[in-house]
Amino acid sequence: MKTPMKNLTIQKKIIIWFSVTLILIVVLMNTMTFAIADLVLDEDIRERLMNTVASNVEEIEYFNRLDTDMEREQGDQFLQYNDGWLEIDDDFCDFFEGICTALYDEEGNLLYGESPFIISDSKKLAFTTVSKITFNGDKYYVYDRKLTGENLEGLWLRGIVSKNERINTLYNIVRLSFWLLPLMALLAILGGYAITRRSFLPVEQIAQSAKEIGESGDLSRRLDIGPGNDELHQLADTFNGMFERLEKTFESERQFTSDASHELRTPTAVIMAQAEYGLELADTEEEYREALMVIKGQSERMNDLINRLLFFTRLDQGTEPVNMEEIDISQLTADICKEQQMIKCNGITLSADIEPDILTVTDRNLFTRLLNNLCSNAYKYGRPDGSIKVSLKKDNNMAVLSVADDGIGISRENLEKIWNRFYQVDPSRNEGAAGGGIGLGLSMVKQIAHLLGGDISADSTLGKGTVFTFCLNLKKNYKKN
Repeated sequence: MKTPMKNLTIQKKIIIWFSVTLILIVVLMNTMTFAIADLVLDEDIRERLMNTVASNVEEIEYFNRLDTDMEREQGDQFLQYNDGWLEIDDDFCDFFEGICTALYDEEGNLLYGESPFIISDSKKLAFTTVSKITFNGDKYYVYDRKLTGENLEGLWLRGIVSKNERINTLYNIVRLSFWLLPLMALLAILGGYAITRRSFLPVEQIAQSAKEIGESGDLSRRLDIGPGNDELHQLADTFNGMFERLEKTFESERQFTSDASHELRTPTAVIMAQAEYGLELADTEEEYREALMVIKGQSERMNDLINRLLFFTRLDQGTEPVNMEEIDISQLTADICKEQQMIKCNGITLSADIEPDILTVTDRNLFTRLLNNLCSNAYKYGRPDGSIKVSLKKDNNMAVLSVADDGIGISRENLEKIWNRFYQVDPSRNEGAAGGGIGLGLSMVKQIAHLLGGDISADSTLGKGTVFTFCLNLKKNYKKN
């Protein structure tokens, strides 16, 4: 049974994942902001309380009674204390940034300043470190500092600040965080949605175009998602390359089927005509035998064509058995040339120039078929009483096999077509050549060369002859289909 998430598109899954992740991050950030702000503000308010009290300590001085008139300055406050006077400088901050500072004597009597409450226990001036106390349900920070110096003994400065000062600041920070972070997350989600939507739009175009191509069967169409070089454009280019290869393959198969049908139509028609002739018109044994001989010849031609087509199919599908072994291709080439020399077609002679002891790993049967087809092609299109030269040389790590004739040659515009199935340079030249002149030999050569990991090429001059060259890497020469 499919879960709801599996029914969603990739785009929606990404947006949901992105949104949930951002929401979790916002919650985590707000929690961390609250915790960190609480610690920082607590430490900050303690430090400000101590600094304010310490600063106010510097604003208190003691003067003898006789010196009072001399030291009095405008704005200062004077308190009688013991036998002299306490001068409270006008820079003394009895209330600053929510911090109340008050001056007490040793008995806890308030001498100067402000205090939100009076502590009435026996240790009321013992908060030498910042402490927390509760008064009438409200929490406060309290810090006491004993004054030192001549005639200042017994005096204390007390600083008090409400914890609400920290809570208010913390509330403002958290409130800002609670609004700002979700707003940023929302903008990020909207931006992510826009980017995701825009990024996946080419995927929808690819899917739609591929669907239309599949429904129409028109492989000439291509995916067009506009300019770009990202992964999706690379995917579209890959699909276009695949469609191009499929188009070429289907076109080739269509042409192959048409050509094969055409090649089979002629012998089939001849066989049917000869059979009708033998059944209806032949009167003598000689006429019967003549009809049967024609039927036999055309049947052999059809059988050869069918066998070659089956061989091609096995090559294309990778089912043709390939037995790779180390062989002496010099000796193998020499043996093949001796067999080819016995053909003696149209007075053409075959000579061989073979470098001895060239060893490589290859398939004996496929190599033999390749060379036989090249020689058969040379006989077919060679000049009467002409010559064929087979050469095998070693060039560094390459074995170079060439078959040259002095026949009709091939024009430049037709040189690449000779590798196509059923293509014939001169269809009229069918007689006396191995292979029956059905235009499959060179196509088969190219397939075998690829399978053996080699490279086949042709160079020709019209009216002077053709040279086919097969190059085989002696170190690495096998390609699996």
